[in-house]
Amino acid sequence: MRNLSYAMIAIGALGLSACATLEEGAVETTSDTYNANLTGSAEVGGGAPQGMGRAEISLSDELGQICYELKDVTGIGPITAAHIHRGAAGTNGDVVFPLNRSNQGEYQGCSDASQSLQDGIAANPSMYYVNVHTSQYPDGAIRGQLMR
Repeated sequence: MRNLSYAMIAIGALGLSACATLEEGAVETTSDTYNANLTGSAEVGGGAPQGMGRAEISLSDELGQICYELKDVTGIGPITAAHIHRGAAGTNGDVVFPLNRSNQGEYQGCSDASQSLQDGIAANPSMYYVNVHTSQYPDGAIRGQLMR
């Protein structure tokens, strides 16, 4: 019985040391997250009057990716496209990053992104905005500037 107790203690100690080794060798990733409150009234020239939603954008330097999710989108009809653009509030800007639809039909996922784009967003998020398009509003149904 005593030998069994010692064996159990030894196995437990080995298990803990293995966990510590795995934890020390694990790749640690961090990300900065930005949000945008999307509305039709934020669209230059006007968008969907009742349209609204949220976007969450996360930058992962270690993985070289931007992750994104559109949430609670209402009042605009089916989405045809979504992007991150560079531009201040009240101005239109160029598309800098596509937000693609997943296989499940949601606008969420992660895609490779240049370090310069991630640095630009991190340095001045309000100079970037999320724009969501529909067939009724091909220039943009809802929009929102990124913020911390």
